[in-house]
Amino acid sequence: MVIDNEAGMEHLSRRTTRDVQHLLIISDASLRGLVAAERIFVLRNELDIRIEKSYLLINKSKEDGIIPVELEEHIKKMDIPLMGFVPLDSKLADYDAFGKSLIELGCDSVAYKSIEQILENIL
Repeated sequence: MVIDNEAGMEHLSRRTTRDVQHLLIISDASLRGLVAAERIFVLRNELDIRIEKSYLLINKSKEDGIIPVELEEHIKKMDIPLMGFVPLDSKLADYDAFGKSLIELGCDSVAYKSIEQILENIL
């Protein structure tokens, strides 16, 4: 089962789920996003939730996965396994803007391809 939660920590602190096999902590390539991701990573240890594995995923990145050195250094200090990057995808943004179902996105989307690869690595 996949649960897509809103950004933030409320769903964890309310303990809506007790057993989690893979927790994907998603951030954009910004220091503010990484700090929030790090808080979630730390919070998961303070709650009565069994989480087998946690990963960091960077969303809306450049296609080549290159991020500023300062952010790369911050990620290394976070001690969260970096699972990968999902590039900014204009097709995805268009679908979202016009309320189109992401199921119709298609496997030619760069975001779809990167998520497919990330999930293969996890599973």
